[in-house]
Amino acid sequence: MGEPQQVSALPPPPMQYIKEYTDENIRKGLAPKPPPPIRDSYMMFGNQFQCDDLIIRPLEGQGIERLHPMQFDHKRELKKLNMSILVNFLDLLDILIKSPGSIKREEKLEDLKLLFVHMHHLINEYRPHQARETLRVMMEVQKRQRLDTAERFHKHLERVVEMIQGCLASLPDDLPQAEGPDAGAGSVSAASSSSGPALVRLKTEPMDIEEAGASCMADSTHQDKSGSASKRDTIWDKDAAMCSIIDEIA
Repeated sequence: MGEPQQVSALPPPPMQYIKEYTDENIRKGLAPKPPPPIRDSYMMFGNQFQCDDLIIRPLEGQGIERLHPMQFDHKRELKKLNMSILVNFLDLLDILIKSPGSIKREEKLEDLKLLFVHMHHLINEYRPHQARETLRVMMEVQKRQRLDTAERFHKHLERVVEMIQGCLASLPDDLPQAEGPDAGAGSVSAASSSSGPALVRLKTEPMDIEEAGASCMADSTHQDKSGSASKRDTIWDKDAAMCSIIDEIA
């Protein structure tokens, strides 16, 4: 046997109306506009309603006799209505047993109908309160979700900051310099390859003032040309070391 087809409780949408809302028509402004709001009256389920009617119409406005006073306790009145419905139902059963064709049967049915209408009306008066409570609960849920999301974001942010700080702390102070095309870089690389201890001695021991002045005068033009390239190479070396450390951590 084939699987039963699921039938929607709603009627199918009007396809001739949906086809007008294409992306091209919406982009060009050719899609039909929504219907204007109703201003006077409208028909729904065979009944006519006014736009300025209250959400919950009073019983007098519906032509129904009021059984409870204007100021009352909803909980108490609902209990009284429930008890009255039970008593009238028992009376109806007694009438059906003794004289089913009696006119009292119709009267008792009308009484039961009126009691059910009143109970339904009192329950409907709780609808605005129910709507407010539903909105309050929804807003509390959304607030809790946003707070949880913000808390998780702060935790991830703290982890990222700690990881970056750890990576920066693990970087060596003296990174190896990349060999450049200029003479200065070539001389440094040659010196490091031929006499490593001499390079360390040159780094650690201070130079005399005269030697430093002479070297500065001799290398001033060379430093202007190779300064930017050396700085760029240093930055690239630090980036490469940082990437390698992050790869090892991951």
